[in-house]
Amino acid sequence: MRRKHCDIRRVRGTRPTELNIVAQNAPDGRKVLPKRKQIHLVDYDYSNTNDVFFVTLCTHDKKPYFQNLQYAQYIAQEIDFRSRVSEEVTVFAWCIMPDHLHILLKLNEGYGKSLANWVAAFKRYNARILSMMHEVKPLWQANFYEHVVRKEESLRAIAEYIANNPVRKNLVKHWQDYPFVKINDAAF
Repeated sequence: MRRKHCDIRRVRGTRPTELNIVAQNAPDGRKVLPKRKQIHLVDYDYSNTNDVFFVTLCTHDKKPYFQNLQYAQYIAQEIDFRSRVSEEVTVFAWCIMPDHLHILLKLNEGYGKSLANWVAAFKRYNARILSMMHEVKPLWQANFYEHVVRKEESLRAIAEYIANNPVRKNLVKHWQDYPFVKINDAAF
């Protein structure tokens, strides 16, 4: 199997798809990798302040950094700061799990940037602070996952889904017992 400008080989025990092809050196010596699957909507305006987003940020290599209560507390304070003090976003709910963060949010009118800009700034700032204080490097996975909440979907139901994540993972019996989950009733 050959492709223009690079030789590729199948990963043992798989069928040839874009996701399991390993690239080798191109004729000019560069590594050429298969194109990554697009995980965000194409041609969607992610700066729309009318939309609500369900965002998931994963730690690098799914390392359970937030089992450390100090790290989790820091992330919780940063979410609170960005929603209450800087007023960049309205946060409906959030949950910090050992290896990821769920957050249900809406960009505020005055923010003026896209969701990707907000997530990048949030991740960059937290990664820098935690790496300086505690030598946590790298903190976050390179990308993030988002779901644009449709008008017919219930924000309350999504918030409860987020809050019940620790229950589904058998960390607590009731979400109210988990220290790093919050539903912002005032935002509904």
